[in-house]
Amino acid sequence: MGRFVHAIGNVFLTILIMLLIVYGWAFIEVKLLLKSQPELFGYVFYIQEDESMAPNFESTDVILVKKNEKYQTGDIILYFDSLDSQYKAQAIVAIDNNSITTKCSMCDVNSEPISKDNVVGKAVGKVLFMGAIIQFFKQKTVLIGFGVIGVVLLVMSQHIEYKQHKKSTEAK
Repeated sequence: MGRFVHAIGNVFLTILIMLLIVYGWAFIEVKLLLKSQPELFGYVFYIQEDESMAPNFESTDVILVKKNEKYQTGDIILYFDSLDSQYKAQAIVAIDNNSITTKCSMCDVNSEPISKDNVVGKAVGKVLFMGAIIQFFKQKTVLIGFGVIGVVLLVMSQHIEYKQHKKSTEAK
């Protein structure tokens, strides 16, 4: 019983430590290195926050964006919209010399043309279930809960181990 409780406590604390490492990496990328989005091996992870690109990308999907300079009509790209001061994922409808015209899946009209310099990269896929997991673990109570549960389970396992050790030494 003590080993089981100890193992579960280790699982909770391991998850918490992994989350802290990911949050730390994202913090360093965005706040200290001044990158617009966290990046790993030439890929950017972007959380789609609305339904504008459904059915390709639903709300809270994590879009995997490859930094690339070769785009074609129909590609979904991530770009910085300087008019709204936010990042958007939209499909390319036209490419000119220095600008790209995009359109969201739910829109009837094209967006204003953007400079090619504002394009972050091309969407190459999505990380399944990651958006829901990120939303869940963004809650401070969940992070605190994982830490508290992990520590309580480890303390319980140590207490059980101590009792078993005490019993075995008394029996001798």
